[in-house]
Amino acid sequence: MTTVDRYITAHALKTTLFVVLALVLLISLFNLFEELEEDRGTYGFIEAVTYILQTLPRRTDEILVYGIFLGYLITLGRLAENNEVTIFRVSGMSPMRIMGALMPSMLIWLIVSIGLAEFLAPASERVAQVQKLKHLYGDDALNHRGGLWLRVDQMYMQVRAIDETGKIHGVSQYWLDEDKILVETIQAETGTYDADAGQWNLVNGTRTILDEEGARMEPFRARTWEYDITPELLAAQAFLEANKMSLLDLNRQIDFARSQHIGVNEYELTFWSRILKPLTYFGLALFALAVVLGPLREVGMGVRITFGIFAGLGFKYLQDLFAPAAIVFSIPALLAILIPIGVYWGVAIHLLKRNA
Repeated sequence: MTTVDRYITAHALKTTLFVVLALVLLISLFNLFEELEEDRGTYGFIEAVTYILQTLPRRTDEILVYGIFLGYLITLGRLAENNEVTIFRVSGMSPMRIMGALMPSMLIWLIVSIGLAEFLAPASERVAQVQKLKHLYGDDALNHRGGLWLRVDQMYMQVRAIDETGKIHGVSQYWLDEDKILVETIQAETGTYDADAGQWNLVNGTRTILDEEGARMEPFRARTWEYDITPELLAAQAFLEANKMSLLDLNRQIDFARSQHIGVNEYELTFWSRILKPLTYFGLALFALAVVLGPLREVGMGVRITFGIFAGLGFKYLQDLFAPAAIVFSIPALLAILIPIGVYWGVAIHLLKRNA
């Protein structure tokens, strides 16, 4: 790494860190005000602050891409105002060489993002959601939301609650035949997962068989349900949205949904957005460089920041446009994620060629 690389990297890291912290603080304050609107005596200021802190890794990762874009825009803008960009160009540095000087800082932020999205955020998010629901509705929080419903082949199952150990409570299974006629129901108080055997052990329940002779009830103390769906998968479905899961959880959800012929668009959109995150970071950084070398070369910092805010919002709106379009019009999730990225890449490359 040359002296110029270290110089640009240091400026980019310092500025981006300041921008990210400012954005996270601002977003957290707005989220705190929203949480305080919950009209429950058991969910007050302390509980709301705890929830905000526990969900901070996920919120930080979501805002990181826009913080990096604004940080690079401000960094390059300052270098341009001090004529340092002109000096770099006169000394023979091409736009892509300047872009290369930003890569070390981008790699650092990408590692931070992966650490947040894949390790810290999913675990803290699950704890935050469970604790919030308990404060709002007590131990029967999942049941208040209608429980968790699953379909496994010809069987529909409802789970009333899931505790921290992975034990499920209030299990109801409804078995259908090939003609979609209810032939058997199973009610159990609790269920625990046996990872070695790949099965669930249901305890204290009743099996009801429905046939031409009527209904026959058979109580049981213990009964096994042989299906390899883990408590982690159930908990993720119960408490986490797709954007709050790790790549591993997303892949498990996609495999499970496909095995049951359930729509996977939401999971695939989040999955591909994570996989293509490096392209997103690089594309927005390239766009920041292109506009500083082009139309924003001689404007003030206030104009650059304003442009950066609207450009970041534009990218988010493009993502929000193509995500539901992928579901409604059956557009492949990979394509829906690539289009917004490709638009900014295309504009950046065009501006760089015109101002090279």
